[in-house]
Amino acid sequence: MKALSSLIAAALILSCAGTAGAGILTSDDFNYSGALTSNGWVAHSGAGNKVIMSNGSYATLDQSAGSGEDVSLVFPALGATDKVYAALDLNLPAADNGGITSVDGEGLYLTHFKNATTNFRGRTGVIAPTGGGDYGLAIHADSANLGAGVAWASDLSFDTWYRIVFSWDAATGQSQLWLNPTLETDPSISHTGTLTGDLIEGFALRQSSDYTGKNWIDNVVVGNTFNDVVPEPASMLLLGVGAAALIRRRR
Repeated sequence: MKALSSLIAAALILSCAGTAGAGILTSDDFNYSGALTSNGWVAHSGAGNKVIMSNGSYATLDQSAGSGEDVSLVFPALGATDKVYAALDLNLPAADNGGITSVDGEGLYLTHFKNATTNFRGRTGVIAPTGGGDYGLAIHADSANLGAGVAWASDLSFDTWYRIVFSWDAATGQSQLWLNPTLETDPSISHTGTLTGDLIEGFALRQSSDYTGKNWIDNVVVGNTFNDVVPEPASMLLLGVGAAALIRRRR
């Protein structure tokens, strides 16, 4: 999944560069080493505490005791009836996440959309396992309590890269979540909150002290439509060939 997502990310970048009016709002493949806040991200909370770093391949969120910075990628504000989508790769390494079984019923949201202040929408994150796997995945449209939202039906596994896609609709207050999708019609879960109309202008990553563990994040893409963040299979193939050619030319 990691290698495939890297190709998808390259294809998306190529598409965005070559298509007028492309709906990609922002993206990051973490191909640099250093602090995210030195590479286009803004710390909107806890700046300088447990600085989120990229190792040149992926970023690491440190979920542990004490204050940690939360960061966001900012883009031009969307409208009060717009829908926004995000995709990212997520991996929880087994060596660092044994404590997730102790996370409380609210879980830990580690990514979301935000407006210019502190209205967070489409909160997506991890919960304790319930079906014999290593951890669960859940979404809440507007609350920090993932336990009051909707959880993916089956648990996920440590040491595995997953492509997570989620959305928030400002007109309806509904969020939707997909796992490793190729089409918008693929299986998903959804949760509708009570809040609507926020002018979304950022994609965020969050650190907290809800449990002790590390989350690896890669290939973030935010866009206006599902196909902006997950190209249709035929388009992905064509774009992937073009991206591979572009990479070869740059070597």
